[in-house]
Amino acid sequence: MEATKIAKCNLKHAGLLSIKAANEWIQESLKTPDPKMYFYDLIVEQENTVIFAASNVGKSILATQIAESIAKTEKVVYVDLELSSKQFQMRYSDTATGKFHIFPDKFQRAEIDPELMVGANLEQETLDSIEKAAKKGIKFFVIDNITFICNGTESGAKATLFMKQLIRLKKRYGLTTIVIAHTPKRRGWKPITQNDLAGSSKLINFFDAGIALARSANDTNLRYLKQVKVRTGEFQYDSDNVLLLDVNKDEGFLKFDVLGTGREEDHLNALAGGEAASEILEILMMQRDGMTVRQIAEAMNIGKSTVQRRLDHARKSNITIPEDSKQSVPNDPSVPSPGQMGQEKPLGQVA
Repeated sequence: MEATKIAKCNLKHAGLLSIKAANEWIQESLKTPDPKMYFYDLIVEQENTVIFAASNVGKSILATQIAESIAKTEKVVYVDLELSSKQFQMRYSDTATGKFHIFPDKFQRAEIDPELMVGANLEQETLDSIEKAAKKGIKFFVIDNITFICNGTESGAKATLFMKQLIRLKKRYGLTTIVIAHTPKRRGWKPITQNDLAGSSKLINFFDAGIALARSANDTNLRYLKQVKVRTGEFQYDSDNVLLLDVNKDEGFLKFDVLGTGREEDHLNALAGGEAASEILEILMMQRDGMTVRQIAEAMNIGKSTVQRRLDHARKSNITIPEDSKQSVPNDPSVPSPGQMGQEKPLGQVA
């Protein structure tokens, strides 16, 4: 009987589970070095990180810059599913001077042969290719981007299966992976969160860390970077301390220069253009119909504090709606014009 109890206490495996005493896990892990940190401590060794942003904000530029910084000491494979080799060359060349950027020798770029795409299972074959490279000693991978691999969508079973398999490879070979993803068009007055990652709301759960990149409302070339998920360490760049970045091309190298830090709210177009004006009017209509702040927030899927701010702004700015209006958004609302409220700046051409 006693022997049976001891055997149960020393259980090492149960199906998929590897079981050890908590202290044993800690003692074993103390023998391995702490993970290295890269690029302003945003990338943690042996973690799976997602970088996401809207189109033309510069997530590929940022990912390439991060990969180059890692490649100063480690071999990195950048799986480029966005640019052709000619587009890559042009992006990192200066046509005026004829100079082109010299990447570290450990920076390796990969693209899929178009002749092999027809009929291919891109998700599985990409994973198989990463595993083959991992067996040859490559530990760092950038995948640009998951939308291409999963046939135009980050949601659904394909993306889930792809991420599960990528995590398996990460754990088996000790990989550090950086995955590029999109965010749908978002309202410029709302702080960016992990919920802005395109696709299934569960997708963020497959990543150890999440980095969001957004355009500042103050300058077409200005971006801000925000950590939306951190598993190792602390949030360094949260809403009160976003990393400010400026797009620049220096001797053929298209990159972001770090300008310092700031508050996210200072870079939001809190009441830009007709979109926010329409929201204020919608809130006022709901309030007129007798709905509470909580009910309005639930109906519009926004926070109660946001509803209250909109109501406060409407009161201070004398924004009203016609008493006899039957429409949710009047045709001729008595609100400031988009020009008065501050129009959103035109998007740049950065990819």
